[in-house]
Amino acid sequence: MPSSPAFICSRDDANFEMERLRNEGLINSNLRPMEYGEKIAIPVTEGELLLDFEIVKKDTPFSQLGKIISNPPKKWERLGDMVIFPESTNTSQWPMAEVADIFNAEKLALQSTIDPGMERKSSLTLIHGNDGWIKHKETHVNYIFDATKSMFSSGNVTERGRMGRLDAEGETIVDAYAGVGYYTLQLLVNANASHVHACEINPVAIDALEKGLMENKVRQRCTIHEGDNRKTMRGLKGIADRVVLGLIPSSMNTWGLAVNCLKSSGGIIHVHMNVHKNELTEWSNKTADWFATVSGKKVTILHLEMVKKYSPNIHHVVLDLQFD
Repeated sequence: MPSSPAFICSRDDANFEMERLRNEGLINSNLRPMEYGEKIAIPVTEGELLLDFEIVKKDTPFSQLGKIISNPPKKWERLGDMVIFPESTNTSQWPMAEVADIFNAEKLALQSTIDPGMERKSSLTLIHGNDGWIKHKETHVNYIFDATKSMFSSGNVTERGRMGRLDAEGETIVDAYAGVGYYTLQLLVNANASHVHACEINPVAIDALEKGLMENKVRQRCTIHEGDNRKTMRGLKGIADRVVLGLIPSSMNTWGLAVNCLKSSGGIIHVHMNVHKNELTEWSNKTADWFATVSGKKVTILHLEMVKKYSPNIHHVVLDLQFD
């Protein structure tokens, strides 16, 4: 068996780490992950620990698709029991049941551009299956939502995981753009937040969030504030240890409201933004200065998280700011 550098993680974190390493271009896709004691060893392209791995069989979904359709797609993503193909994929001649069987999936769909409006509606098109409702698991959290109506970005998997790894025990948190619970559920289930106030304007997303809260048995620790967060956040003044501003391309409309949500003693705000790669440092410093001026507090940059590339020169980032 061939040797390869290995990344070791727990069984529960294996799917999350596989996705993260794949997004970072570090997966050795020719080799198969394996058990390593009570943990999982993932073959990667660099590292100090060398292990022997089995070679991945070449009868991949792509090769299987090539036997039943012409010009099979080279890319797809999976959410729960749904496989999603790029918008430009021509599926008019596909034997849908056979394609679904290759992926062991119940539903197939075509991706489309996310509605840029306040409700961030999905325009994903279902091409096989009864409906768009799915259950998607990430790092101990079950998300339940209609993928044809609610946005769920696979590219944000690392940030969802990061929120779940925070030490938020005992904290009251305001999630200003809760959606189906991308960060709310991670903060409640994994970060052990005491209570999350989830602000969301889209009724369809709220229905999904309710289902997710019940599924993960954390409903009693979340209050949902339905409507425009520029109004609902005004009623959350002075209650939060932490505020999540998870909207891109910009969350600036709620920056001032986020400051007002913090307790008088201060706290942390996570600011999402799309920023040009050449302006990351300048934007971070100017943003920290703006919040310091508006809040009248000492504001310290804790961390700048690079979530993903939004376009060739634009990065989706999260700036963690401490208020004292």
